[in-house]
Amino acid sequence: MKKILMATDGSEHSEKTIAETIRLAGSMEGEVTVITVMEEAPNLAYIVPSDVITQIKVNYEQSSKTILTRAEQKFKEKGIEVKTILVSGHPADEICRVAKEGNFDIVVLGSRGMSGIKELFLGSVSNKVAHCAKPSVYIVK
Repeated sequence: MKKILMATDGSEHSEKTIAETIRLAGSMEGEVTVITVMEEAPNLAYIVPSDVITQIKVNYEQSSKTILTRAEQKFKEKGIEVKTILVSGHPADEICRVAKEGNFDIVVLGSRGMSGIKELFLGSVSNKVAHCAKPSVYIVK
C-alpha cells in the first residue's frame, strides 16, 4: 500500500487535484492524507488591534478546517479512507517536512501556473515542493 500526501488550499484548481488523487489512490490501493497549510501572516500588531488579529486567526483556522472537511468528504464518497493534517507555516516547507516525517511515497499537489517574471521573484509552492520533497511529487495541471 502506497502512502499518498495530497496538499490542498481549497482553490478551484484543488478540485482537479482531489479527483486525480482519488484516481491514483484507487489504482495503487493508496492510503491518503490531505494536508492544508495555514500561511503565517506578517506581524500587524503595530497597526491592527490584537482582538482583531485574534478573530482573523480564528476565522482563518476555521476556513482551513472547512477545506479539509470538504476534501475528506470527496474521498469518503468514493470509499477511500482519508486522514487530514492542518499545520501553520510556509506551505512548501511544511508539505516537505510532513512528507519526510510521515514517510510518504508520493506528494500530490496542484500547479498554479505562475510564469514569467513573477515566477522568478515569488517561486511557487509546487516548484519548491518538487525540489525539496524527499518522495516523488505529482503536480496536477
